[in-house]
Amino acid sequence: MSLTLLLPWFPILLGVGVGGRLLGRNRGLALGFLCAMFWTVLIQASAGPTIWREPWSVASIVIGAVAIFVMGGWAGQDIVPTLTALESDSTTTPALITVDAEPRASLDRLGLLLDQFEDWLEEHQHDADPWPEFGEFLRTALHQGCGATHVKPYRLLSEGAELAPLREPDPFAEVRRLSARRGIVGHVVTTGRPYLAGDPCQGELVDALAEEAGTSIAWCFAVTQGTQRLGAVVVGQLDAAPDRQRPLLRIVELLIRRFWISLSESIRGRTAGKVDPVCGLYTRPAFLEAAQYSLRESYHQGEPVAVAVIALEGLRELSDSGRWEVADDLVREVSATLRAKVRMDDRLGRFDGSRFIWLLRRVDSELATLIVRQIMNRLISLYGDELRRPAPVVIRCGLVGSGTEQPDLRTLVSRAMGQSRRARLEKMILAADCTPPSPPLTKGGSGGSRDPTAKAMGHPEAIA
Repeated sequence: MSLTLLLPWFPILLGVGVGGRLLGRNRGLALGFLCAMFWTVLIQASAGPTIWREPWSVASIVIGAVAIFVMGGWAGQDIVPTLTALESDSTTTPALITVDAEPRASLDRLGLLLDQFEDWLEEHQHDADPWPEFGEFLRTALHQGCGATHVKPYRLLSEGAELAPLREPDPFAEVRRLSARRGIVGHVVTTGRPYLAGDPCQGELVDALAEEAGTSIAWCFAVTQGTQRLGAVVVGQLDAAPDRQRPLLRIVELLIRRFWISLSESIRGRTAGKVDPVCGLYTRPAFLEAAQYSLRESYHQGEPVAVAVIALEGLRELSDSGRWEVADDLVREVSATLRAKVRMDDRLGRFDGSRFIWLLRRVDSELATLIVRQIMNRLISLYGDELRRPAPVVIRCGLVGSGTEQPDLRTLVSRAMGQSRRARLEKMILAADCTPPSPPLTKGGSGGSRDPTAKAMGHPEAIA
């Protein structure tokens, strides 16, 4: 074959081979036939009609055309099984997706949890304290979502040092709070990284920290909002190995975080106008509304209640003298101490500029007196340093209980105010309806002439 025939023949042959590979055998043969005809016409146009007079040239043209035609069919024959396999894969792909029913069931459960939370939030977002019910919802949601049992959700208190359970397990027992800085739970809350039993990425030290907890912990994660820590969830057991459902656990963790944040934002929006801007406690109208609800609930369950009024005598003098920053600091410190000690279902508020009010549930006057006396002693020990206060501030308290009757809230508050006045007149730290009046103070008496509260606060002794 001369150079005149070979130069156009070779690129046409390569093009037919590539086209046949892409089109398949039948279409490759058609492409080869067309390109063979094109090559023949091209040769005749370039060499002229005289090329058909030479036998070797005619033979070369015929052989080249047949080679182009055969190349189209040969290049396309290997693509048939591939296309068949691709068609088979395309028809079986939906079946492969639906063969494993477990991921599909997990997604259905997670979608159901979203619907359930919307219904739950609509029902409970206006509760006086929705957190206990939210704890029960979390237990159910975690069990349905990933088979978690022995779930213990905790809420991070405002001071950031302790975690309190969303629901108090024993109404008559002291609330068991966890440290937000120690143990495996403290590690999770501080770092924000979840703990999963058996995860090799965590390291031996983290596993050793989990073993020191004394209880079985299969999974623990922190509830965060940006850089802010809101709480933690501790799971005792999972119905499957953690490493087999790690992606599912991550999705459930994100869902629980979103539920938690949604409830927090709902409560924050609801209580934006009900919180005192200085101390963060309920204002008087908001306290009376929440306390009225708690009082009705206590009476319905046959539980006693008590009301305490804690007064900061001398606080107004600080404000009147232009030292309102000092007065606000004292109010914040006292309210933080009270908030750290009250139980989850008690109610605490700021009654007015210098007085706090506290509703204690499930306690009678005797038990409430012991509880409040401990709080008062702590307040005096913390804030009784005269060097920290430019003016003397005395802390007193009046307390009453519901007793065998069921007085309304206004009556209880009025009686507690009366006991607070009695504490001021009789120079007492705490005056309760279950304690008898103290004997009248005599000017010459050595023991009765001194104000024990003023002495404990570090202020000059008050002589009656």
